[in-house]
Amino acid sequence: MKYSCIIWDFNGTIADDLSISIYAINQVLNRRGLPIIKDTDAYRKVFGFPVREYYKRLGIDLKAEPYEVPAKEWVDAYTAGISEIVPVAGVQEVLKKIQDAGIMQIILSASEENMLHKMLGQLQFNTFFDKILGAQDIYGSGKAGIAEKFAKESDLDLSGALFIGDTDHDAAAAEVLGCDCLLYSGGHMAADKLMSCGFPVINQMSEVLHTVFS
Repeated sequence: MKYSCIIWDFNGTIADDLSISIYAINQVLNRRGLPIIKDTDAYRKVFGFPVREYYKRLGIDLKAEPYEVPAKEWVDAYTAGISEIVPVAGVQEVLKKIQDAGIMQIILSASEENMLHKMLGQLQFNTFFDKILGAQDIYGSGKAGIAEKFAKESDLDLSGALFIGDTDHDAAAAEVLGCDCLLYSGGHMAADKLMSCGFPVINQMSEVLHTVFS
């Protein structure tokens, strides 16, 4: 079998949380009298990591207020809408087939770990994963540090792993881990940005199976 381990991003890759993410950031923008994000296409074009730079692109003045203030507002608005989050189309079937094949599955996410467990429980996806790696705070500092720590502490041969995500940040995490990467265009980032990362890009979650089992 080609891969011994599949490492998944969560937001936008397993959980379809685009609507609530746009709602949450628009709450932050509304409070500051800034233009809101009108639709998914506009969101995918502007979203990115680091989150601080994303906020600046939206017009949030982080010299006038600490980053932690809008970040906390975003988390509060997002958390209030967690019940609206649904699985990405087709991902449950993919997770089940990979699990049935005996391949280890791990989540590596920039989401705060307790929130991550809550969302997984809501989706009833807990049993698919052997390990869940999330952030220790709510401030979206990214997953490169989480990936680096995992790479140092894990006894897994990560050269036999595949990282599946939906942003260029996931591509960067895969490079830190030294593993292959597959990027999904139906998540938080526009396809043209993903294509510039140098990794394969898929449009349907079912395409994961072709990569894993080919």
